[in-house]
Formats: sequence, C-alpha cells, structure tokens
Amino acid sequence: MFKRLIFMAIGIALLSYLLIGCGIRPQVDFHVRPVAVGEEQQVDEETVSLVMMDKTVSITVSPVDAVDLLEVTSDPHINPYIYISDWGVARPRYTIFDFSVKNNGESGLPALTEKLSDVVLMDDEGEQYEAIPYEEFKERYQAYPRLEREIVYSPPLHGHSHYRPYYYRRSRRPWYYHYDNYWGYRPQYVRRVYDVSYIKRAVLKGTMYRPVKLYPGGKRQGFLVFPLVKPDSSELRLIFPNVTNDAGENLEFRFQRMPVEKLE
Repeated sequence: MFKRLIFMAIGIALLSYLLIGCGIRPQVDFHVRPVAVGEEQQVDEETVSLVMMDKTVSITVSPVDAVDLLEVTSDPHINPYIYISDWGVARPRYTIFDFSVKNNGESGLPALTEKLSDVVLMDDEGEQYEAIPYEEFKERYQAYPRLEREIVYSPPLHGHSHYRPYYYRRSRRPWYYHYDNYWGYRPQYVRRVYDVSYIKRAVLKGTMYRPVKLYPGGKRQGFLVFPLVKPDSSELRLIFPNVTNDAGENLEFRFQRMPVEKLE
C-alpha cells in the first residue's frame, strides 16, 4: 500500500511537471480563409488576408485565431481576448479580425475612417453580429480607485545584516527596484502592482481599431471584435453599411470557415 502511494505521488508530480512544462496551448477549432469579391480585392496567401487597394485607400482584413491572440500579451492571464481552461488550453472569447486602413491619397480621411468603424458581421444563416466598441469594454473593465499601489518587501529578520534577502534573485526583474529607507540600514525592495482590469483595459485600448484622421501615407490598424459566431457557420461576411461604391453596393469582405477536423 505504501509503495502504491509512492508511485501515485510520483505520477502526480510527473503529470504536474508535464502540464507546467507545456504551458498555455492554443486551441484552433476553425480555419477561416478569405475569398476575394470583385477585381479590386486580392487574397494574400502568405499572410492569409484580404486586400483591397485603390488610389485613395488600402484596406487589409485578416482573421485572427487563438495562436495570434496569444501573441498580443506576454502573460496570457492578462489577455482580454482569450479564455484559458484549467488544463491550460486557450480559446478565443470573441470572433476577431485584424483590420488596417492606409491613406494613399493627398488629403486627410476623417470621414472614411469613421464610417469604417461601423461594421456588421453576418454568417451564412443570416445571423448578424455588431462590432463591440471599446466603450463597452471600458465599462466592463471599469476603473477602480487606487489602481496602482506599492508593496514593500523587507528582508527576513536574522543576525547578519549583510545577508541577502530570499527574493534577491527576483529583485533584478524590471518590476522590482531597490529602495533604501533613511531611518535604517536594512535594504528593502518595492514591487509596483496594477489591477488586472486596468491592464486588460490598457491592452484593449492599444489593440482595438478606433477611427482617427489619416493624413497622406498614414495607417491605422486594430482589431474588429465581434461576439463568437455559431459553430456551424461556414461563411462569414464583413459588411460596412456606411461605405458604398458607385453602384450603391456596400463594401464587404467574405470568408470561408471550416472546422479543423474536416480539413485533416
């Protein structure tokens, strides 16, 4: 019985080691491929994106999966775009497209970039999803008082004043810095801590697409964020209702969506 408990403990320790060693693993359930519509649109196979270019503006749209979203932040636990299971599997919380606009003309484009922020995602069954604005995420991860606070770490009490504290090796990291108080000889180390909601809101603010005035040669890039589409949706369309061509047709980008197991 005692040997059995030892083997079980060893097995649990090895399993924990393997899980920790593997880290966060992205789960890709669907492959989304762009489909060109009209002569003005082209598919870039290298970046798996859809490009529309003319004399005044260039627009590029790329689908984003869990692998791409994990690269947004160095720490996946502060990433607002992904959900991490207890087994370390990361999946997207939303349906996301990487969207960029470039001004190829000779004047500013304030009106066009504002119109491009109004976008609707539609699947093959006619289900519509409106883009989630940054203001909604701002309310979800709203500010709290004293978001930034400092925690002072003092070395453990012992008889040798020159003894280095037990966290000395970690003190070399950027978020630790040395602090000498004026009333004593003992060194202290201070770590600056931020609220998780504050960090997620900062990530959203820096990565979501928001309209600005584009001067000649200027470029704006960011995420278009939608609720998760249905698992059985096979076709997706990005429709910009406020942008039309000479024929009165709305600007749109189309994508095919296929489960991974059907492609293997």
